[in-house]
Amino acid sequence: MVIAIPLFYIVIQKVLINNIDEHLEDQKTSIAQKLQNIPTRNFVNFDDRVTITTNPKEHFSEKIFTHTFFNVKDDETESFRILEFPVQSAGVAFNVQIKQSLVESEDLLKSILYLLISLVFLLTATLLLINYQIKKKVWEPFYKTLDQLKNFRIDDQKELHLEASKISELNDLNNSLNELSTKNQRVYQSQKEFTENASHELQTPLAIVQNNIELFWQTEPISEQQAEILNDISTATSRMGKLNKALLLLSKIENRQFNDIQSVNLNGIAEHFFKNYQEQIKSKNIDLKTDLKEALNVEMDFSLAEILVGNLLLNALKYAPKDSTVELIFTKNEMSISNQAERLALFQEKLFKRFQRQNTQENSTGLGLEIAKQIAVSFHLNLNYAFKNGRHFFIVKKK
Repeated sequence: MVIAIPLFYIVIQKVLINNIDEHLEDQKTSIAQKLQNIPTRNFVNFDDRVTITTNPKEHFSEKIFTHTFFNVKDDETESFRILEFPVQSAGVAFNVQIKQSLVESEDLLKSILYLLISLVFLLTATLLLINYQIKKKVWEPFYKTLDQLKNFRIDDQKELHLEASKISELNDLNNSLNELSTKNQRVYQSQKEFTENASHELQTPLAIVQNNIELFWQTEPISEQQAEILNDISTATSRMGKLNKALLLLSKIENRQFNDIQSVNLNGIAEHFFKNYQEQIKSKNIDLKTDLKEALNVEMDFSLAEILVGNLLLNALKYAPKDSTVELIFTKNEMSISNQAERLALFQEKLFKRFQRQNTQENSTGLGLEIAKQIAVSFHLNLNYAFKNGRHFFIVKKK
């Protein structure tokens, strides 16, 4: 209709003008006949729309056109359709001009146009209203299902119960989602129990091995070769224990098993960390520069907040060269930790992946930054790495 209405307007306008032109042609024929049959002295013209000039200096050539005049009486411009033609009668030449006003035609066209435009707006509003009501009614079960899915948690004991729908396709979807959620809850619980049990079972033999090593150290005599072997076993056992705890922690983070959400002040956690690591800071003669004026508060689990801040700060202290500086700056939206670099920038593609250690001078599990990254993602924080002016920067920022 938007395309048709302008076309309709143009067509109707042409039809009306053609009708007026035909009427002018009829008048032309009538006037020409009268001028031919009636003596000029007896011809009287009572129509002010017709102008007849006798013996003009210049003869009209027959033409029809539209012209606009200013109507002083009505103080407005009016359009006229004008037909001009010459007539010869009894040796006398005439110029004839016939005018036909287009005001009525234009008013008619405007009325038709306004009517059509009103009809378009009415139809559009009606269709939108009907479409909105139908969509609201038809999609109501779907949006209800969607809301239930948004509120569903796989770690919750409560099962997902989506109601049956009169719409067969939506009913099939709800049934499939009910079955899928039930299976996923069972798999989640099995995985959770396996992870916890495996971790617990591994801790016991590791503790036994470590205790036996300590007992072995107390036996005499111990050769130098035995001491080296015992030291290697003790180091490996200790690393296995740390690795086991780290993997268990990662599994719990990924499974969203930390639900004690509260407002945590990361500044306080950082201050507490530095108090506990004063000996390490002094042993490497590290110049610690901190700016804790602005408080950074984050909604997250407190224990995970301690791990996040602790891992990043410990990472900076471990890999900072002796007699260098470590900087910690807080703002309302971010925490920036930096340390001087001994080498070039780290590979960001591998930096936050498991068991990707880019510096082997320290004995570590290779999971510290991966754990920090998972914690940040779980609580809608951005953890990014940058290398500037020979320094490594780790930045935790609110989204």
